[in-house]
Amino acid sequence: DIGKPEAQRKKIKDLAETDSNVEIFGTVVQAFDPRYYEVCPQCNKRARPKDSGYACDQHGMVTPAYAYLINCVLDDGTETIRAVFFRNQMEHLTQKTQEQLQQAKDSPEQLEQIKSDLLGSQVKVTGRVSKNEMFDRMEFVAQTVDPKPNPKDEIGKLQDLEL
Repeated sequence: DIGKPEAQRKKIKDLAETDSNVEIFGTVVQAFDPRYYEVCPQCNKRARPKDSGYACDQHGMVTPAYAYLINCVLDDGTETIRAVFFRNQMEHLTQKTQEQLQQAKDSPEQLEQIKSDLLGSQVKVTGRVSKNEMFDRMEFVAQTVDPKPNPKDEIGKLQDLEL
């Protein structure tokens, strides 16, 4: 079994637009409203409005399911970066189930609570850097999330980064 190579830990200020499989550790200093969007219930690809319903490129007209994402700003003391957490990563980050996140969709109070619970939390995120052309900035696309990193492990990694 050949797994992915271990992610390289980087400081946010050292990230490059071409980085993939990199790990960052930071504090959530800002959380934006979670976003929900229509997907095909069969293939989970985006379903687009068409006529009086929604269409999937592969499966035609569908009754859509809803997927979700959240954007947060992470700060590691060297710089900040906006990070996007899709579906499973949002579940890991918020430590909420799919059912809980679906229920929150129509509840402004629950959505506000999700955001406020994230503020100040320290997280370890592995992913890739993406260039947002519209806003001319680098963003981080989360691929795995550790919402409760082990402090002893982190102290060791911080010491390694300082060298």
